[in-house]
Amino acid sequence: MTVLTESEKDQLDQHGFLLLESLIPPDTTAQLRERALALAEAEQKAGKGHTYLANDSAQRVWNLIDKGEMFEETIQEPKMLAAMEYLLGADCTLSSFTVNVLYPSAPDAGLHIDYPLSGLPTPRPNFPMVANSVWFLDDWTVENGATSCVPGSHRRLEALPEPGVEYADELQICGPRGSVLIVNGAIWHGSSENRTNETRVGLLGFFCRSILKPQQAHLELVSDAVVSRATPTLKRLLGLESLPNMNT
Repeated sequence: MTVLTESEKDQLDQHGFLLLESLIPPDTTAQLRERALALAEAEQKAGKGHTYLANDSAQRVWNLIDKGEMFEETIQEPKMLAAMEYLLGADCTLSSFTVNVLYPSAPDAGLHIDYPLSGLPTPRPNFPMVANSVWFLDDWTVENGATSCVPGSHRRLEALPEPGVEYADELQICGPRGSVLIVNGAIWHGSSENRTNETRVGLLGFFCRSILKPQQAHLELVSDAVVSRATPTLKRLLGLESLPNMNT
């Protein structure tokens, strides 16, 4: 059983994020990147690309669990799951799993906290409700839009980041491709400007406590084949153990 060290737990508790460097083997990272870009291009060509930010300079591809067995395997990575289970409980579920592409000249997206926290009355809960895993399929650098975080901001239970404000304690989390950044959903965070001529590719594995409604209803979206071959862990992540009790 894979567990976090006490130092890693302390990093999450005190700062609200944890960088797991070079967690994914280079060949797997390259395969994930190739597949992610192919999916993004296919959706663009089909007129179904989910783009956002100025000039459509960022793109998401949703429902990755149904778009290749490599994604089914990836989202069960033991060290990443250990971090999610530490934050959200042993029965936490997958809220969404997406490709995240920042094209050249994508602007700074600004700081935010993750939904549904942003819609809750204050003071917000002082324990984690949602958390994100940010998968670096390229090197994450200051120049290409590495994720910004304000350390410790998950403890500011009544405040939200103000648009356009630069915070003195804000920092970018850089790291080599194959790394995974764990982010408490309550920390102030966001993608930064891509000032390079290269596309920056990542994945976002978003998790929630089992009592919450996930972003995507996986059991309505994935194929029967995915469910039939799913491991017990994947079935739990898809929500099979979070369904309402139907006893009458």
